[in-house]
Amino acid sequence: MIKVGIIGTGIFAYRHYRAYQAVGNDKFQIVACSNRSKDKALAFAKEVGIPEEAVYTNPLDLINDPNVEAVDILLPVQFNKEMVEAAIAANKHVMFEKPIAATLKDARDIVHLSQKSNTIVAVSENWSYHPLVYAVAEYVQKGGIGQVINFTYHSARPYNPDSPYHSTVWRQNPEHPGGYLSDGCVHDMAHLVPILGKFKSVAAFATSTQKIHVCEDTLSTTIKLESGAVGVANFTFCSAGVKKMDLVIHGTKGSIHLINDDQVELLNESGQVVDVEPILALKQNAPGRGFSDVEGELVAFYEAVHHQQKLGVSTEEAFHHLAFIVACLESVKSERIVNIEKI
Repeated sequence: MIKVGIIGTGIFAYRHYRAYQAVGNDKFQIVACSNRSKDKALAFAKEVGIPEEAVYTNPLDLINDPNVEAVDILLPVQFNKEMVEAAIAANKHVMFEKPIAATLKDARDIVHLSQKSNTIVAVSENWSYHPLVYAVAEYVQKGGIGQVINFTYHSARPYNPDSPYHSTVWRQNPEHPGGYLSDGCVHDMAHLVPILGKFKSVAAFATSTQKIHVCEDTLSTTIKLESGAVGVANFTFCSAGVKKMDLVIHGTKGSIHLINDDQVELLNESGQVVDVEPILALKQNAPGRGFSDVEGELVAFYEAVHHQQKLGVSTEEAFHHLAFIVACLESVKSERIVNIEKI
């Protein structure tokens, strides 16, 4: 069992609490929490069953609590580097929310910290823990459709003014690049990069539709992969009721059509629809031992701590996810092709 302290008891802390319950009390016990608002911390503690003496307003006090073995950081991402650095210094395992950081410099520093750490440093990117996406990635990377030639990706999330996430202060005053674009599009990157490989360069356009999003909320890109393949990816947070992710990949020996994270179609080199069982069989190898989403990332974290199993996403990959968004924003501004920064 891993004794966990949660830093940040806002909306998503309750989602994490449900996930901890779902994966089993034999794996995790929440023993402490922290929020700069003592009332918010106490409200969360009461629901979870944390004693008042383990409720903190200073996150460093929680990190240094000898009863805490792992720290779950649920703060605005501009605080990630400071908190990760403190957790590693205290010899604690640590999870923290995506995007990896608010700047590429901080992101690069976090990667270097994780590389030297004696403890597990995990990015909480729940889209890295969708078993079917993992299976498609394995199939493509092992040459199931031959060499990737071209891809098209469309990601639509509906505009919802009643979403509780819109009103959070850190989203209304974003310090991370692109606001909603980086906060949301790194999710898409968690699907795309394992399947397609790393991105090399991008040309992009962006528009802003809904004032509540503060920054641009629709992004259109043309991409060259490090493999040499080319494709397009479009992202919007302004669709009228539509929530759908749609990826089509064409290779030299076939094509794959992935819808959201739960539907897949496979075509052979003659364009005929064929059995997807060779893809589905790979789901059993996905990190998370059958769990997906937030539950999957928690199980993978447990397995990494106790059994040295590989996480679904590394800090190096999370850096690449953010670097793509930063390159997109630079391209939007300059109207030029931009290379994605490397660590």
